[in-house]
Amino acid sequence: MFFISILLQLPLSAVLASWAVEYKPRSMCVFERSSVDFTCSFDYPNYHTLQTTKWFKPKKNQKQDGTQEGIFVYHSKAAEIDQLYKDRTVYANRDKNCSLQLHNVSKSDIGKYFFRLETNYLFGKFTGSGGIYLNVAVLPFRVTVTMQKVNGHIQEGDSVTLRCSTETCTPQQGPFAWYKNQLLLPQATENVLQISSVSHNDFGNYSCGLKNSITTSADGILLDVRYSPKNVEITISTSGKIEQGNSLTLICASNANPAVTNYAWFKIRDANVSSIGFDCEFSIKAVSQKDDGQYFCTAKNDMGSQNSTTITLKVNGPTSNRHVLLTATAVFFFVIAVLLVMFGLIIRRKQITRKKLHTEQTPAVTVTEDIYENLRQSPESEESHTNLLYADLKLPSSNSERPCSNTDAVIYSLLSYKE
Repeated sequence: MFFISILLQLPLSAVLASWAVEYKPRSMCVFERSSVDFTCSFDYPNYHTLQTTKWFKPKKNQKQDGTQEGIFVYHSKAAEIDQLYKDRTVYANRDKNCSLQLHNVSKSDIGKYFFRLETNYLFGKFTGSGGIYLNVAVLPFRVTVTMQKVNGHIQEGDSVTLRCSTETCTPQQGPFAWYKNQLLLPQATENVLQISSVSHNDFGNYSCGLKNSITTSADGILLDVRYSPKNVEITISTSGKIEQGNSLTLICASNANPAVTNYAWFKIRDANVSSIGFDCEFSIKAVSQKDDGQYFCTAKNDMGSQNSTTITLKVNGPTSNRHVLLTATAVFFFVIAVLLVMFGLIIRRKQITRKKLHTEQTPAVTVTEDIYENLRQSPESEESHTNLLYADLKLPSSNSERPCSNTDAVIYSLLSYKE
């Protein structure tokens, strides 16, 4: 009756008030060295006086339902806070708000956290059930691939899901970043990358991380899409004209996964198709005009096959080499002739210049005279006799200014000498 009388004296709101603790959210996943907020609110009867508030984490060997108090993460009496959590927590300290911030989160913080309040009444103690489960994402990221097939290889047309996660959990903070062959995929910002119908273009190494962060997955994963040969084409080992007698190699190239296992070569001539080889390369040691025609190859793997486009070979005959040689020879001799003419003109010009200079330095008129001498010697006589010599000098006509006549003049000169 005593308790009934007390209740009758209390306001209706106080009577209706009940014990309650509400957590938001019930579970969390955060990165190492980050901070986390435990959102919490509570209620208790108004006629009670709140005395103690605390957050605790049950130890591993204790029950994880909140019935056993373990490590005090926060306590209104600071001395009760466990050494592991000192200076790492901030309590809201507002009326009926029990939110808590935990800083510098580490892997050792994984577990359940509970809020407990105590009042001035003997039985005025209450712990919020369920608590908040904290998981810590331990870097680096890893990429996992799932597909509709239980077993087997990924083929073109399959649906594939790539998931970015850590060993323990995947935080919801974002946006995430995806990379293919180390190149950013700008449209992929979630921790899940969905490819509804893969193609050969999706083949490559994929990794993930947080956008604007240097932290990415330690090891990317190869999206091994299998496909039949694509872009089959023929390349020629030589460039330019194909000359008769030279060697020639045709190469059949393609993209395929798995690699091409079978090749086939074909030649088309006069509307006839003939098989000519079964290797990646087709070689001709000495081409001739009989090798003229169209060629194509076929590449095949376990996923299918594809033909290349045709190419046309035209072999140049031996006359082409002779024509080139004759042309080169004619050009050579033409150049030599031009050089000789130029050299002759230069020599001629020098001679004219030299003659002009010589003419300016000598008299205007020169006389050339032919002198004929007729020497007569008398017979030998006494030693005391004098020998007489006659010389006939014949002077030809001259254009000089000296007096000239119409007849040749003979000048006799008497020369004497003694022996």
